[in-house]
Amino acid sequence: MTPFGETAEFRLDVWVEAPVALDAQTNGPVRLVRISGGTISGALTGVILPGGTDWQSIRPDGTTEIEARYLLELSDGARVELQSRGLRAHGASGFWSSIWLRTPDSRHAALNDAQFLGKGRKEPQGVIIELFRLPAL
Repeated sequence: MTPFGETAEFRLDVWVEAPVALDAQTNGPVRLVRISGGTISGALTGVILPGGTDWQSIRPDGTTEIEARYLLELSDGARVELQSRGLRAHGASGFWSSIWLRTPDSRHAALNDAQFLGKGRKEPQGVIIELFRLPAL
């Protein structure tokens, strides 16, 4: 449950590759996680295209800063860019993120003005993120 309701507007099942440390000797304070694909379900349906990235910075206390950008292809052919920033506490499997979507497709123009709260959790093959639309202020 979130402060904005109990039902997510849509869900992302994001498939990822193994993290690549930018400093292989120490496993690095920064690592890159490539997005290999995934699915979209709920009010929006489609796929997550391979090629996106999740840059992760590991803080001294073990908290992970998450900054991801990838491309969605909806069932109607529209393409939507997703940008996400969030934090995952050390040892936690879940995290919150702030998500923005952008598309040139007029059928989904309302996404350009929306902001979403992402409720994510790690899974063996990647992450599952439920997206809740934030109300306008």
